[in-house]
Amino acid sequence: MLKVVIVEDEYMAQTGLGHLIEKINPEYHIAGYADNGCDGMVLVKEVKPDIVITDIKMPRMNGLEMIESLRKIHMDCLFVILSGYAEFAYAQQGISLGVTDYLLKPVTVQKIRDLMERLEMKLKPVQEEAKKEQAAYSLLVTKVIGYIHEHFQEKLTLDDLAEKYSVTPEYLSRMFSKEVGRPLVNYLKEYRIGKAKEMLQKGNRKIYEIAFEAGYTDVKYFCRVFKEVTGVTPKKYLQYGESGNKAE
Repeated sequence: MLKVVIVEDEYMAQTGLGHLIEKINPEYHIAGYADNGCDGMVLVKEVKPDIVITDIKMPRMNGLEMIESLRKIHMDCLFVILSGYAEFAYAQQGISLGVTDYLLKPVTVQKIRDLMERLEMKLKPVQEEAKKEQAAYSLLVTKVIGYIHEHFQEKLTLDDLAEKYSVTPEYLSRMFSKEVGRPLVNYLKEYRIGKAKEMLQKGNRKIYEIAFEAGYTDVKYFCRVFKEVTGVTPKKYLQYGESGNKAE
């Protein structure tokens, strides 16, 4: 099932679009509506949809500002801009924000069907990989991995995770290492550094900002862990990539 959030300030357009999407395919589920970018941000963070369809011009926060803010906290959903022909040049600013597609007004059933099919094709490899990973792990380990992926920016310890899932730290550590092939603390460290690398590749970010967003409050410790995992410091990675050598 694909979860969709619609952010649109016109009520009739909002509900009409949602009705058409669910009518096209019962596997498409509208996870919620918002009528401005601020409420849209809250909703997207709460329901973690696969797809967000948003208008551009809305009160309080426009659609592009909302997308930019959600990208900064690494929401991996697909973003679609809903726009009229008069707004299309403005909508193209979304390219730099990683917008996946556009839905041009007036909306028709065929336009929505074509859009959803394109989005489904983009999501298919991601969903298949997630299914394979889930099939390989027990329910406990799958839940822990999912929690790490969603909350890696927060303070996480083996004891905290064990308490959350009502098992002993020793049992969780043993099960995780057995199924994943490395200790939980190493998995968390490598996942956080992987996210930090993604942020560094996008550029225009301070290292201390990236450290904080990757779950580290101490920048020096972050730099030490980053080098331990990648073999280079964040500064060298930013300049030359993982080899640490300047390209010829």
